[in-house]
Amino acid sequence: MIDSPGLRERKKAQTRVAIQQAVLLLALGRGLDAVTIEEIAGAANVSVRTFRNYFGSKEEALVAAWASEFEVHVEALRDRPPAEPILDSLEHVLGEIAARLGERPGEAEVHADLLWTSTALVRFRSVLLDQAIRMVTDVVAARTGTDASTDLYPHLVTAAAISAMVTAYQFSPADGTDADRASRLHEAFTLLRSGLQQGSPPPA
Repeated sequence: MIDSPGLRERKKAQTRVAIQQAVLLLALGRGLDAVTIEEIAGAANVSVRTFRNYFGSKEEALVAAWASEFEVHVEALRDRPPAEPILDSLEHVLGEIAARLGERPGEAEVHADLLWTSTALVRFRSVLLDQAIRMVTDVVAARTGTDASTDLYPHLVTAAAISAMVTAYQFSPADGTDADRASRLHEAFTLLRSGLQQGSPPPA
């Protein structure tokens, strides 16, 4: 039986996903530098030749895995109610990311270590980060009726929202307690909505 074009494309997509999941799992467990292409291919149940048909290197495969994971959140942002204020939409979606991190303690740190300490990923790092920011900026522009190619607004909103998430995630109160991430994120977005005015009302 000859596969139809649609079936072939689905099989290709499934193979690509399998390779991405395999490299991500292995890299999180042992570090990318310690993982070989042969091991990734084996974990994905494909040949090394098939791996190389999809990706030029294990670094490329890992970056593709990260990009695919992030695209899920971008789609969630795109699907928020059109009339919802953009900061509310961003807070909701970034809050979902924070909640997932809370369900898997330590995983965010492992991802960060992979991204920032692997020498092999140096040339991919800026491309990945730029791609993630661009995807969010494009959605913000579409939602706010602005143009990402000419207007400052969608870029500034995206940068502020990402900074709010990073700050809320990293912030540790002076008393040493670790407040709930969702509460910290909501506080950060409340400050953004106030224009970062000191003494703004506490988050509801």
